[in-house]
Amino acid sequence: MKIFHSDDHRGHAGAMEMRYDRMIPMCESPDRIDTILAALREQGHRDVTPASPHDLAPVLRVHTPGFVDFLERCWPLWEAEFGPGGFATAYMFGMRGMDQVPNASVHSMLSCYTFDVCVPFVAGTWKAIRSAVDVTLSAAAHVEEGGEAAFALCRPPGHHASPDLAGGYCYVNNAAVAAQMLLDRGASRIAILDVDYHHGNGTQRIFYERNDVLYASIHATPESEYPFLLGYAREKGAGPGEGFNLNLPLPLGTRLNTYRPALATAIERVRAFAPDVLVVSLGVDSFIRDPVGGFALESPDYLMIGADIAALRLPTLFVMEGGYAIAELGLNTANVITGFCNARG
Repeated sequence: MKIFHSDDHRGHAGAMEMRYDRMIPMCESPDRIDTILAALREQGHRDVTPASPHDLAPVLRVHTPGFVDFLERCWPLWEAEFGPGGFATAYMFGMRGMDQVPNASVHSMLSCYTFDVCVPFVAGTWKAIRSAVDVTLSAAAHVEEGGEAAFALCRPPGHHASPDLAGGYCYVNNAAVAAQMLLDRGASRIAILDVDYHHGNGTQRIFYERNDVLYASIHATPESEYPFLLGYAREKGAGPGEGFNLNLPLPLGTRLNTYRPALATAIERVRAFAPDVLVVSLGVDSFIRDPVGGFALESPDYLMIGADIAALRLPTLFVMEGGYAIAELGLNTANVITGFCNARG
């Protein structure tokens, strides 16, 4: 499998995040990509290709112009007010009954365009956002041009980002941008299979009223896990999109014997949808020792998950999302790719 990658993500580092009752170093760090690359190479996946540059047009097909402008301008505006160093984050968030004035100041922009304190900005954040888009679109182009499969090894992740909101480590929704680009280039239907531990609220919101994209997500029950407000089984799409959104929430502590039947349900829905391309939002924070997860999958389980996905026999684009147990992150991610490739033959 061809793996697309860029080192331009490295500058998005050094910030802190709020974890319930304390400030901690960001779990979403450059080390994640290093350990995944090392494990991929150890398992024989050495076809690593630099990403090609892309303009912002595909991003603007998914995200609003004001939001994208905010992502680019946030750090320079913050630095002009506070000087270099540190990191930018919102003090408050736009709520019901409060006027939204997103461009009045960097503070109002942060309040209007982010929904939690897990999307800090530093000097290298915008460059990393652009690199994630370049990596994903380069991988998508490879599949669109006839490649059987590709892996967009990108960060920051994307599936929590909606048209005009960043959150949950996510700024631009890489998987959604790729899906829309594939549609714009001639695909009729795209399926997005999200196997991250957390529900992809952003991806759901982007495609919720559309019938050309099927979104299927297996994730922790939102009654007890982030993002709390979306991800319920009752959310099935709206308008033309009714029936094209499948949420399969699972209880905390889920092991493979519960997870795999849910995956089979999602795969059957994808098969019935008959997409031209499958986009996999690949998160491995379902691992038993992941610091932000609550499932109990083990490293060998990811080989089976990869093999099950391969059974669809579809052109497949993997897009990296979550996974923060650094010691096992590389192994778990590489196991998905190896399981997929071995099953495809």
